Amino acid sequence: MAEAMRSLRHDGFQMIVIELNFDESRMLELLQYVRTIEHYKQVPVVCVHGDHQHLSEAVMRNIDVAVKALGGVGFLDLEEDGASHPQNCRFLDRVAAQSGASIRPS
Repeated sequence: MAEAMRSLRHDGFQMIVIELNFDESRMLELLQYVRTIEHYKQVPVVCVHGDHQHLSEAVMRNIDVAVKALGGVGFLDLEEDGASHPQNCRFLDRVAAQSGASIRPS
């Protein structure tokens, strides 16, 4: 968490992606911190789940609500075996393009 906070103070990110299990499941705490920094008030923050731990649809929906309440774009399941994986990657591409960033290598 401390390293992420330092990086946010010194780098000008155009989009931030935070994984659910970031620093022992402190994803929401980091999102909340991001929104306290003036430079990042309008920067899109997307929270994701990308490991092989299955989360029920209800849990995913509740986390999405919490992320949006804290100012994030949403919570996406990037699990490779998940049926929505390609759709969510396209969503990340759209969010990145709107922010002027790219998530694809040049």
